[in-house]
Amino acid sequence: MAPPEMVVTRPAEFAGAIDNPLKGFRPDWGTDRPYCPLHRRYVPWNAIEQGAGDSVDRIIAHTNRLAAGLPERNIKLVPRVYLDWDGRLDDQGRPKQYWPADLHSFDYESPAFWARVKALVAKLGQAWDEDPRIAFVQMGLIGFWGEMHNPTPGPEQRRVLAEAFRAAFPHKPVLVRQCWPEFTQAGFGIYYDTFANGGREPKPGDTSGEVPWQLTNRSPDLWRVGPIEGEVEYNWQAGDPAAAAKTFGINPNETMVREPYRRYMIDKIRRYHASYLGWISGFDAKQPDVVAGAGELMKVFGYRYVLTEFGWTPEVKPGGSISVRLDVRNDGSAPMYADWPVALALLDPGTHQPLWQTTLTQANPRAWLPGSRWNSERFAYDEPAATYRVEETVTLPANLPAGEAVVALAILDRQGGMVPSARFAIANYWRGGWHPLGRVGIGAPPKATAVDAATFVSPAFDDSLRYQVPQRLLDVKEPPALAVTPVTRFTLDPARECLDPHRYWQLVERGPDVAQTTSFDGPGSAKVYTVRGSYGRGTNLSYYPFNQAKFPPGRYRFTVRVKGTPGQWVTVDLADNWQGITTYDRVPLTAEWVEHRLDWDVKTEFRNYPRLRVTAPDDATGEFSLCDYHLVKLD
Repeated sequence: MAPPEMVVTRPAEFAGAIDNPLKGFRPDWGTDRPYCPLHRRYVPWNAIEQGAGDSVDRIIAHTNRLAAGLPERNIKLVPRVYLDWDGRLDDQGRPKQYWPADLHSFDYESPAFWARVKALVAKLGQAWDEDPRIAFVQMGLIGFWGEMHNPTPGPEQRRVLAEAFRAAFPHKPVLVRQCWPEFTQAGFGIYYDTFANGGREPKPGDTSGEVPWQLTNRSPDLWRVGPIEGEVEYNWQAGDPAAAAKTFGINPNETMVREPYRRYMIDKIRRYHASYLGWISGFDAKQPDVVAGAGELMKVFGYRYVLTEFGWTPEVKPGGSISVRLDVRNDGSAPMYADWPVALALLDPGTHQPLWQTTLTQANPRAWLPGSRWNSERFAYDEPAATYRVEETVTLPANLPAGEAVVALAILDRQGGMVPSARFAIANYWRGGWHPLGRVGIGAPPKATAVDAATFVSPAFDDSLRYQVPQRLLDVKEPPALAVTPVTRFTLDPARECLDPHRYWQLVERGPDVAQTTSFDGPGSAKVYTVRGSYGRGTNLSYYPFNQAKFPPGRYRFTVRVKGTPGQWVTVDLADNWQGITTYDRVPLTAEWVEHRLDWDVKTEFRNYPRLRVTAPDDATGEFSLCDYHLVKLD
C-alpha cells in the first residue's frame, strides 16, 4: 500500500517580538526587564586565579555565584576576564587592577605573563566551553576594560591569544574588541564599545581601521561565523543635542519611543548583523511605550525563524516512519551561532507532553542565514533571506501507543539538557516550548489534521522555559586559599624611580605600517621596545605612570639606552598628558646601544598626568629601540 500523502499547513507568523535566548538586550547586571536573555559579567582575573597553581574549580565556583538564579529564568552569561579597569585608582584611592598575587601589575609583555595567559585560557575552556550557563565568551584580558587598548597587543600576542581561545572553546563563540586578521581568521566575533555612534560610522575614504569600518570594508562577512555585539555609548553624545538628534538620542528610553531614533538603531543592527547590545538595555520596563519600542528592536536582533510551511504524513504505525517537510526563513539579522538541534515530537493532545521525540539530522539553525548587503535607502537587504527546506523521514518506536497525537517542533538547548528553548516566530505555540503543527493518527487516520488554534498561546514570553545545569558543576565549592608568594609591587618614589619596570610603553601609530615588538635581549637581558616601519608624523612610544600618578615640580633626570637606523634620531620629552612641558631633546640613533642622559625642569603642577614620549622622525622609514630606562627626581 502506498504511504499516506503529506498534509501541508502554513502557520500564521507571530507578529510580535519573542524573548528568545542568545540575542536581544544585554545588561551587565541582573534585571527584570523583558528581552534581556543575556547578561554580561566582568570577571577580575584574581577572582578566578590566585596564583599559577590554582585549579579550574575556582573558576567554576565563581561562575556558580555569578549565574545563581539564571537557569530558572532561561538567561545566559557573557563573561569577560580583565586585569585593569582604566589604569586609575577608585574614589577610595584603591587600585582598579586585578592581577594575581604572583604576577606584576601591568606586566603584559614578559614570557611569564604569556605562559600564564595560555594556561588560564585553557582552564577557562575547561570551565566554560560545555557550561550551559555561558552563551558567548569575550576575550578580554588585555588593556583597559579588556578592550585591547592601553596596551594594544601586537601581532605575535594576537596570534597566541587566537590559538589559545580557539583551542579552549570549540563549542562556544568567542568575541574580541577588534577584527584584526589573527582574530577574524579564527572566526571570532566582535564586541564594540561605541556601537552606532555617529562619529565612528564609516565615511567616504575613511581608512581609520576601527570597527565599524572593519566590518564594512575588511571583514563584511564576519557575521556569518561570529556574533556581533556592542555597547550603545550614550555618554558620548549626552552633551551634544545635534549629534543625538541624528542618531539614537541621549538615553535608552528615547531610542525606544522616538521613531527616528529607533529606525536609526534598527538600521545599524541590520547593517552590522548584530545579535545583541548593551547599555541600551537600561530602558524603563514600567513604561508600555518604551517596552513596545524595545520589542521592535528585539525582532531584528539576531535570528528570527519564521516557519512558512510544514508538511507531515498524518497516519503512522508503531515501528513505522513519519515524514516531515519544513520551510523556514530567517527574518532577523544574524544566525543563531549555537549548535542547537530542531526536535520533532508527537505530543499527547491533552497534556501537551511528548509521547516520543527525536532530533532532525537535516535541520541546522546555524545555517539559516538572514538577508545580506543592507540597503539603508530601501531599508531592506539587497539579498533577501533565503527559504531553507528540510525534508526528513524518521522511524517511530514499536511501542508507540495507538490513538491520536500532535506533531510538533521545538529548538532545543543542546548543552542545557536538550530542553525546548528557542522559538519559531509563528502563532502555533504551546507553553513549554513546543509548536503544535498538525494531528497524527497512530494506527488509523486522525479525525482531523488541524490543531485547534484556540489552544495556542503567545510565544513572546514563557516563564516555564529553563535549562539544566550538570550537577557536577553545581557541586563545585570554592577551593581553599592558595599559598602564593606575592611579588614585590612597584612603589612610586620620585627620588629613587618614577618608572615601573613592569609597566608597558604604548605605541601611538601615525603611519600606515608601523609595528611595535618587545623582547628581552637588551644589555643584561633588559626589556627592549622596538618600533619599525613608515612613521608618518607623530609616531611615538608613550609611557605614563601607574594609576596616572602625578609628579611634583622639580628637576628630573631621564636615562635611557637607544639604538636604531643610523643617521636618524628620536625626540624625547615629558608631557602633561599630550601637552609638552619640557624641551624636545633630540637623541641620535646608531647601530649600537648608547646611553643618553636628559635633565628637565618641571616648574608647574601636572593638570592631568605625566606622559613620557619617545617620538620617531617625521615622514621617515626605519626603526628605533630603547631599553634600560629610568626617571628620577634630583631635588
